[in-house]
Order: sequence, then structure tokens, then C-alpha cells
Amino acid sequence: MKWLILTFISLAILVAGLCFWYFGDRSSEYARKAPLSSSPLVNRVRPEEWAELVTSGTLRGESWVLLPTEQPDTDFQSTVRAENRGFLTAETCGECHQQNHQTFVHTAHARTSMLPDRESILGSFQEGHNTLVTGNPNLTFRMTARDDGFYQSVRLRDPGLQTEFTQDFRFDLVLGSGNHGQSYLWWEKDRLYQMHISYLTESNSWVNSPGPYTDGTVDYSRPVPSRCLDCHATWIGFDSKEVNRFDRSTLIPGVTCVRCHGSGHEHVAWHRKFPAATEAHRIVNPKTLSIERQNEICAQCHSSGEPIGNAFTYRPGEPLRSWLELDLKTNSESNADPHSANQLARLMQSRCYTAGPGLSCIACHDPHQDQRGQIAEFSQRCQDCHKSDVCPDSRKYGELAKERCVDCHMPTRRDQQVSIDTDKGSVQALLRDHQIGIWPDSAEQVRRELLKTNSPSDPAANPAKGEVP
Repeated sequence: MKWLILTFISLAILVAGLCFWYFGDRSSEYARKAPLSSSPLVNRVRPEEWAELVTSGTLRGESWVLLPTEQPDTDFQSTVRAENRGFLTAETCGECHQQNHQTFVHTAHARTSMLPDRESILGSFQEGHNTLVTGNPNLTFRMTARDDGFYQSVRLRDPGLQTEFTQDFRFDLVLGSGNHGQSYLWWEKDRLYQMHISYLTESNSWVNSPGPYTDGTVDYSRPVPSRCLDCHATWIGFDSKEVNRFDRSTLIPGVTCVRCHGSGHEHVAWHRKFPAATEAHRIVNPKTLSIERQNEICAQCHSSGEPIGNAFTYRPGEPLRSWLELDLKTNSESNADPHSANQLARLMQSRCYTAGPGLSCIACHDPHQDQRGQIAEFSQRCQDCHKSDVCPDSRKYGELAKERCVDCHMPTRRDQQVSIDTDKGSVQALLRDHQIGIWPDSAEQVRRELLKTNSPSDPAANPAKGEVP
């Protein structure tokens, strides 16, 4: 009897081993591994050819891979230094302006580009939350944290070749404060490219990057031009003859003080020499400028238009038209959505702007404070000019309605320009429209939400019961 039992166990082990051997080579983890660059699906793309390639329609289907062309080993070294142009770090300004600096470092501007770490990268690296499953069953992206950095790991299986093609792309720069999401950049020698996987705050998840990133494909070849970093960094030296070639050692991350106050080296030198002086010298205070010039400082990035001059050459207080050809036409198709590139155009269509001398961005926004999500605070700005008792909803719903002015008159909308392709369809980012106006659909949605939290049938919660909005 014992002999039969031992024989049965031995046979079971043998069968299990054969099954593991047979099916193991055919599982999702193929025994044969190879670099992603050796996959027959790879297309090598030059930076100057990427845009035409992805918009031409020649790439069809799912399983294609775009990687940048190989570059020579020489690194670009900029002959222009940041300090020579007056571009200083926020820490330098913080020597004297400690209070503003302590709050500024938490703002979206300060965090719009950062070096990667566990705090700056908002997406999760925890098991079970660090993988993007695509509509292509043979392709997965996995986000990994290691001792030497953070990586996006591509795993592309080829059933015909029984091979898994792999490559790890290192997170080298975080782009975006996380208000709406983040994208990530990687260095290929001295060339800067966008990574295929981004992070969407609304869903708290890894997603395909916005724009021409098709779900089920791989694209690590999108070049990052100097204009991108012009709105996401304080300074970096770049090769003006190339699309995406930089001196990475010169990077000053974040959009910091000098981008709004102008060149700071003479200002710092003067006040270090005269530390007792209380009046600012050789620096721009935006509040002293006309509303047009104030808004043009913000319009460097929060407007639509075609650059005329090189990146990092605009100086606050100067006419922006000498550097950027703004597109502020009310019939412009690009102004039909709330993307940040159109915020000034949308604001200028508002009666709050046209009915008076204009409305400056800093009338509502304090660039030294993190005001993210402070809807009640922004709504109070509305009441600095508009009496809340003229609003029937404020009379009916009380204080809760007074805290929702922005939601009614500057609603959030889905932005077609920030579209993300997923295995379940297209997703658009939710952004704030800066055209202040009467939006009946948005107001009705806010009323429904107010009814849930402040029922008009409760006299204690609603002293103005019975008043018709």
C-alpha cells in the first residue's frame, strides 16, 4: 500500500513538472528575452520628423513602437549661463523674502517641473497599482522604484517569436504640479523626450500620455522642445539649432520668482550691498504695471499663440507681442475650450473684463500662495466686486451658495486638447474655464448639489425658505 502511494506521488510530481515546462514557455513570461530596440515593430524617429509621422496616418493598428534615433555621444554645452541672464533660483530670492518663499515653494508654479522622487511623482509604485494594462494583450507598462531611480518598464510579448521585448525608461524629470496630472521626461544623452505613461489626478491612476499616444502602442520618441520647458522651468541652456537638445546641467526646475519679476542678478547684488534698504531696486513689481502688461506676464504660458523669439528671452514689463504672437480672436477655434493655453483669451471675453478697465489675473490669483482647490476663497474674490445678495441662489441657499460662485460662473469642462486614449475609450482632462459668464447648465448642477447639503425644507438650515431662484 505504501509503495502504491509513493508511486502515485512520484507520478503526480512528474506530471506537474511536465505541465510547468510545457505551459511555462507559452505563458505571458516567455523564456526568451530581448531588448525592446530589437523588436521588428520598432520604428526609429528623428526629433524633427516625429510630429509629421504621428499625424500623417501612416501608423495604423496597435503593435507599433517608436524610439528615438541613436545620437552621438557628445553632450551639448551651453555658452549662455543662467546667472548671466539674471535667472536665479527661488532659494536665492528666499534669502530676503523668506515668508513669500516658504509659501511659494508649495504652489503649482514652483512644482510645475521637479526632479523625480517619491514625493514629486504622484503615481503609485505599490504592487497592484503600478501597472498599466492596455488594450493590447501583449503589452504592459510597469512603474518600478529602485535604489538607483524610478522607471517605466515596457514589456512587449511577440507570440510568433516566443519572445518578450523589454526596456526600462528612467524618470528624469517630472512635469506638472499634479493639479490635473503629470507627465514625465527622460534623457537620451543630451536629448529630452516625453515618456509614454503619465499620471491623471482625477482617476489617481497611470494613463497613456495626453495627445497622440495610442493605447496599445509604445512611443518614447516625442521630442520636448525648448518652448515646453519655457513654461515648465525657470531656465535651461538649449541648442537653438536642434529640436530638443539641452545642457542638462543648467536646469533650474519650476517656474520661479524671476519669471514674473524679471532678471534678478542686479537686484540681488544691489540689496546685498545695501541690506538696510527697504525699497526694491532693479526688479519688476507686477502690481506697478498696467493691467495689460500684468496679464502678459501670465500670458507667456496661459495664452494661445505662436512664439516669435527664443525661449527664455521674454522679460516681464515688456510688450509680449515682441516675443509671442497672441491668438486672442473670439472666433478662434483654439479658444473654444478651457485649456490653460487659452485662459487669457477666455478671460478677455468676459463682461468682468470688457465692462471696465480690464481684470488682472492677480486680482484673483496670489502667485505666492498655494490656492489649489480653494473654491470658497476664489468665490470671495467675486464678492469683492459683486454683492452676493443680488444672486437668487445666495438668498435661497445661504452661505454654501456664496462659496460656489466660481462653480456657477467659471465651470470646469472637458478639454479636447488634453485627450487621453485608454483601452476603454477617450478621456478628457477636467479644466477650469476662465470665461466668466452665465452658464445655466452649470448653475443647475450646483443647485442640485446644494439641495443635497442644504435642503430648502429645513427652516433651520435655510432661513430664506420659499424664495424662488
